[in-house]
Amino acid sequence: MRIRIGDIKTHFVSYYFPRLLSNRGVWLVGILLSAASLWGVNFFADGEKALAENHLDKAQTYLEAALAQGQISEKLYLDLGLVYQKLGLVGEALKMFHKGADLGGPLQYLLEYDAGAVSFAQKDWSSAEQAYTAVLQLRPQFADAVLNRANTRLEEKNWQGAIADYELYQSLAPQNPQKAVIDQVIALLKQTLVDAEAQKLAQEVRQKQEAQAKAADEAKQAAAKAQAEALAAAEKKRQEEILQKIRQSLKGVSGDSKALGTGPAGVKTDDGDFSLSP
Repeated sequence: MRIRIGDIKTHFVSYYFPRLLSNRGVWLVGILLSAASLWGVNFFADGEKALAENHLDKAQTYLEAALAQGQISEKLYLDLGLVYQKLGLVGEALKMFHKGADLGGPLQYLLEYDAGAVSFAQKDWSSAEQAYTAVLQLRPQFADAVLNRANTRLEEKNWQGAIADYELYQSLAPQNPQKAVIDQVIALLKQTLVDAEAQKLAQEVRQKQEAQAKAADEAKQAAAKAQAEALAAAEKKRQEEILQKIRQSLKGVSGDSKALGTGPAGVKTDDGDFSLSP
């Protein structure tokens, strides 16, 4: 069987490179990249074709090869990010989207948009909103980004922000098939805000009433304590007065007290000795 140079160019590298790359044969990859350069193989084009046909493993291999070749472009990062996303390689997908967005080219808004979609799927609401906001800074009329940011804000319970985005989406896409549903969501969110405000006011009133009741109770307790202290003080004063009267009454009948001592064979008093003998 004869192999033509054209066959080698068309089939050899494209067929064997994915297998060699998947086996991480670094030195062989280097040889194949050199051969690809010699034969003019366009891995990026092959990767795009594989992606379009949903051959994700092939697409990953070719697009990674294109990246290794140095074919850096927004489109390469976008395609490789999409491949990683479909393969469930979330971290790699985000890395590609961010690298592509950092190039600041015309596809930046799409790269930011896809980064937002990946973050939303991972329930990373903060990163998703940040990405969609970046999209809208580049393309303020991009309706899909507005809708996705509205959905993100809904998950974050940012009712006011969600309402604003849903209303903006309705104005940007007035004929969208979800218009009736979104109108219902907007009405529900507005009612939620009203209910939340009413609940907040009710809570404030309740807290004020509780504070007033507490203050009144404290005042009542303080008054009762003061009254008890006043009664105790009055009783103490009354008892002091009674004691004073008793002292005054005893003062006239008490007489003088004389000291007694003992002496030899008798008792000695201040008035002299007296004998204990019969």
